Amino acid sequence: MRKMRKRIFAAALCVFLLSTGFIAYELLILPNQNRGAIESVQEMYYHAETPSGVPGKAVLPDAEEEQKENGYAALKEKNSDVIGWIKIPNTVVDYPVMQSGLQSPEYYLRRGYDKKYSKYGCVFLDARCTPPEETPNLTLYGHNMTDGQMFAAILQYTDLDFYKSAPVIDFDIEGKAGKWKVFSVFRINTLPEQGELFLYTQPAFDEESAYADFLEQAKSRSLLSIPVDVDTEDQILTLSTCSYEFEEFRTVVMARRVRDGEEPTVALDRAAYNPHPVYPDCWIQKYGT
Repeated sequence: MRKMRKRIFAAALCVFLLSTGFIAYELLILPNQNRGAIESVQEMYYHAETPSGVPGKAVLPDAEEEQKENGYAALKEKNSDVIGWIKIPNTVVDYPVMQSGLQSPEYYLRRGYDKKYSKYGCVFLDARCTPPEETPNLTLYGHNMTDGQMFAAILQYTDLDFYKSAPVIDFDIEGKAGKWKVFSVFRINTLPEQGELFLYTQPAFDEESAYADFLEQAKSRSLLSIPVDVDTEDQILTLSTCSYEFEEFRTVVMARRVRDGEEPTVALDRAAYNPHPVYPDCWIQKYGT
């Protein structure tokens, strides 16, 4: 009997140690490994030396533009799949953006910038968005990680105060700086049994009227009422990540490119919660309107 108890105790101890090791690996080691990998890429991007000898993160606008072009070139040299860089104020989002071909559109779903396996993956541009300069709707995908990395931060846009802290997103394409004003934030279903589908990742439109309807649907779903106009002459940026209110749900943030001659500012005092956003059917059935 005593030997049996010792065996049970030993087995329980082994299970405990294995479980503890797994939890430590998932919660401490993997997150730190990913942060380290990202920091290495950031170092390459921000500190690529320019021909004028200016180090990374220059203050002067011309030098900063030059730094971005050279930083992008440095990234491109190591991995030709890099397409740009995204940075969201007051978040950890400060990442390279990758794009693979249509033959493997989700290549970076579970691969890092170095193309090695990573549960964190990379932020990546929809493979259909090519060339990106001519695509009306650029959709970026990123994981909603429980430790707050990758695109977990965009869920915070459902909060009005957070939106006001980050109303403009930096998304640079192929080394060319770009600023984008957020105009819609919504939760959406991707399964038809949960309600009518809104194909928010659609990259292009056959007719101007179809694009106009798409933009109107996006604004009508927004949880926030945002004083940023958008029309069919604008290029938009769509950020998408998993949301767990229902199976295969997504949280989506849409922004439009700052227009030529326009200031990258928003009248934040006019921003408010939308009292009547359009919700998916499954949401209405469970929570009401």
